[in-house]
Amino acid sequence: QPADQRVRSSIAMKVLKEGVRVWDRDITRFLSSDYVPLYNPIEEYLYNTGRWDGKDRIRALADLVPCNNPYWRELFYRWFLSMTAHWQNIDRQHGNNTSPLLVGAQGYRKSTFCRILLPPELRCYFYTKTNSDRLNKDDLFSLTEFALINIDEFDQISVNQQGFLKHLLQKPVANLRKPYGTAIQEIRRYASFIATSNQKDLLTDPSGSRRFICIEVTGPIQTNVTINYHQLYAQAMHDIMKGERYWLDDSDEAILKQTNREFEQPTPLEQLFLCHFHPAENEEEGDWMTPMEILSFLQTKTKDRLSINKVALFGRALHKLGISSRRKTRGTEYHVVKKE
Repeated sequence: QPADQRVRSSIAMKVLKEGVRVWDRDITRFLSSDYVPLYNPIEEYLYNTGRWDGKDRIRALADLVPCNNPYWRELFYRWFLSMTAHWQNIDRQHGNNTSPLLVGAQGYRKSTFCRILLPPELRCYFYTKTNSDRLNKDDLFSLTEFALINIDEFDQISVNQQGFLKHLLQKPVANLRKPYGTAIQEIRRYASFIATSNQKDLLTDPSGSRRFICIEVTGPIQTNVTINYHQLYAQAMHDIMKGERYWLDDSDEAILKQTNREFEQPTPLEQLFLCHFHPAENEEEGDWMTPMEILSFLQTKTKDRLSINKVALFGRALHKLGISSRRKTRGTEYHVVKKE
């Protein structure tokens, strides 16, 4: 049981009734000393799940989500192993920086599915981030206090917040100064992330989307099922102990980049580019142009003033669009064809 203030006060009252003179600070001293052993409820649960019976329950859990992505089962399996491995603090150099992102209509029970990923004994460590458009430093505390965080309405995160979201996803530890503390401490991270959204065009990061496993949910998720949680996590523990890979390799990330394209939201500048250019298909056609030259041409096609400061970001966008490039003395050139 959590030793909250009510519990501590009850201990003090019982001791006083026994005739022992005690102050509240004595109770706090006792609970914070070696006389009370450290207790980790997550590890306590994982190491008491028993022996795995050999039935694949992790991929069966992924099958509850109706979708047309043939890679979903394997990607979810790797993410689930990663979540369990980081709860055990196996990898202290990296955080679980990949998150499933369930996209579908309202009433498809996406948030309910996120919640039932945790067993009832650990469900108090599930947290739903509802005001996701207001990420701030307080969210760093969530990394140390919760086992699984659901970012609800992921599409509400603004472009300016994407950098801080990356920071949260990849942090292996949280460097924090606790309330009323005097020094910054390195506190262990537990939280993994999952997200939901009703909108499909939600990825705005021009550098890529390998941190998200975007899945379009095609129907209501089957959440009214009986899940053998002990065997579910016993499988994860068994596979991790035998050396099963719990991170995404280069081939997995290539799959993510390919399947996530339909969820990417093109910027207005990218849309303007696609209206007047297309990639060259062979060496003979088109021209080799720098991002600055392309921007100068696009400026003649729109009344809005295009900022020169966007040249670097525009180059990343061209790379994301798959435009062939080469490095020359005047900078990086892209092989494009002007539309008639």
